[in-house]
Amino acid sequence: MTTDTSVLVVSCDKYQDIWKPFFTLFFRYWHDCPYPIYLGSNQRIYADQRVKTIAVGDDKDWSSGFRKMLEQIPQPYVILLLEDYLLKQRVDGDRIQALAVYMKRKMAGCLRLFPCPGPDVPCNDNIDIGEILKGSDYRLSLQAAIWDKQVLLRLLVAGETPWQLEVRGSKRTDTMETSFLSVKRNSDNNYPIPYFCTAVVRGKWVPDAVELCKKEGIDIDLTTRPLQTWYDRLKLFLGIVR
Repeated sequence: MTTDTSVLVVSCDKYQDIWKPFFTLFFRYWHDCPYPIYLGSNQRIYADQRVKTIAVGDDKDWSSGFRKMLEQIPQPYVILLLEDYLLKQRVDGDRIQALAVYMKRKMAGCLRLFPCPGPDVPCNDNIDIGEILKGSDYRLSLQAAIWDKQVLLRLLVAGETPWQLEVRGSKRTDTMETSFLSVKRNSDNNYPIPYFCTAVVRGKWVPDAVELCKKEGIDIDLTTRPLQTWYDRLKLFLGIVR
């Protein structure tokens, strides 16, 4: 067991129906994960001895709940995931470990494991890694990444949503001297953690995510959470909020 790094799956009770699909795929494709695994919730507990639930209480606001989760994790580094990042291929654990060693040696604040967005400039001492420069959009992203926990805590502001944290928090990173790193994009889409990004949008299942679960033999209860319709997708495309 690696003692200075953990995995945190950020969630809340209203997304508890996604926990079983998430962890079924997590342990299918990362069965030898060497890190302690935490799930952030409000009051609900996920009944799996491999997962330690951190229940933070009533949902005051997203960033405040996220802070409480991080403050209860003893490890100084966290691999951050959201509950609707569904794994779809085998995780390259050896590569993640090597990236974690590199990040700590460089004393970076973050190393993104999925390049969305990717880095701006290459790192001269590592052909797989680049740096995200100050002023870049989404320099702070909630895509899968290894984080220095203290850096992440410094970036959190009470009252912010995940989207506000990414936009406003990215600007706050510009005041920090620590570097922000990311794996580079490649034509093979060969990344350390291959996952379906954002299986749920505005509270509804994305059809491709449901198809993924079906292919993996995982039943999805669409009476608990509805399926996104073509009209929902059109509204997103057109930027219609209502």
